[in-house]
Amino acid sequence: MSAARRKTTLLGALGWFAVSYGVAIAGYLAINAIASRWLGLEGYGSFVVVLTLSTVVGQLGLLGAHRGGLREAARMTTGDVASLTILRRGARAATWVSLPIAALLSAGAVLIGFGTDPRGWTLAGGFALAVLLSGVQKLWANYLRGFGFVRFASLLEGRSGGALVSWLQALALALTWWLWPQSGLVGALLAIAAGYVVPVLVARRLIRRQWAGTTRGHSLSADVADMARRNWRFAVNNVAVYMAGTVEIWIAGALLVSADASYYSAAQRLALLLAIAPTSLQVVFAPVAARMFDTGDRAGLEAVLRTGATMSAALTSLLLVPLLVAPAQLLEWTYGEPFREATLPLVLLTLASISNVASGLCGTALTMSDREGAVARLQSVSVLLRVLLGTAAALTFGLLGLAVVASVLTVATYTLMWWQARRLLGLRTEPTLRPQLGLLRRTSG
Repeated sequence: MSAARRKTTLLGALGWFAVSYGVAIAGYLAINAIASRWLGLEGYGSFVVVLTLSTVVGQLGLLGAHRGGLREAARMTTGDVASLTILRRGARAATWVSLPIAALLSAGAVLIGFGTDPRGWTLAGGFALAVLLSGVQKLWANYLRGFGFVRFASLLEGRSGGALVSWLQALALALTWWLWPQSGLVGALLAIAAGYVVPVLVARRLIRRQWAGTTRGHSLSADVADMARRNWRFAVNNVAVYMAGTVEIWIAGALLVSADASYYSAAQRLALLLAIAPTSLQVVFAPVAARMFDTGDRAGLEAVLRTGATMSAALTSLLLVPLLVAPAQLLEWTYGEPFREATLPLVLLTLASISNVASGLCGTALTMSDREGAVARLQSVSVLLRVLLGTAAALTFGLLGLAVVASVLTVATYTLMWWQARRLLGLRTEPTLRPQLGLLRRTSG
């Protein structure tokens, strides 16, 4: 583990993740392009709703074990068997208890929703598989990065589960459309679940090698209780963060006509391209921030974070131009000609996403410095406001009203998070005119 960390600098880790994340984005676009053409305006919005719901339930089922595990693994030293045992217990609790329970409960909810419709059983099974496998994928990816295996971890992180998962999902989706086109939403969900299987099994094998010298030694119920006690703030934070980016999709699916729901889903998914650089940096810098905060190097941590934020701003500007100059063309190329109607929502959501870049790595600084509770509270309030104001806007003003509310709340959330990092940690996280790139070459990744 220690040797794996020394082999890769922070700059090297960032390079590995940037390449794999770019491949993941291409796979993500392929998934959406295939699904939108297969399911059309009537079905694409429902596909995005089901996909995002399965992801958020999977994150909830982890009870924060993935992010807590990343932080603890990053702080470990060689020979720390006690900490490694705790990590093993957390993984055992998540994969054997909390995730399966979340998958079963969500499958039951799907069955209740479909009533006597025979498709309900198949959709419920696909939903349960997607919940379980997406959760395990996130758990293993975070553990591997914390242990120092940044190269393989990079292939499991990013849009749609990372480079490996996203392209396997795109392939499975295309094959299902070709061989079983009448399956519609059910077939699409099963294809998405199938894309997780091989990467999850490979990652599990790598993780199991780390358990040498550890023992289980506790009951499953004790493991679950200990995991929840340690990581519940991470659980609240991660679910709230994910919901903050998707709850409007669910509102659109519930309150707007099918076409408008598909338009909003398409605009929101395309606007997420601006999250490429910030997300890359958050993932790569998280273990580094945890270690530097633990050693008390506040000045070095601020310099690293602001340098990363500057790189994020520079890279994001390359994507910002086409999204603002030719949004209609991008929508048509990605989803098909009917989706050009989503142009104005796309522009609004794109402009709001700039606040994510301008605030820098404030969220990473807070969560990796034992201040995840502050982020959880802020994001929870944001989600509540999105539900209340977004519902009112959708009912009153329709598609554009929903997009305006989402944009305003996005800017407000990131501005307040930047202020929290400044107030609670004394750290500035915004981009700087004097980035210290040499720090990235000297810092372990």
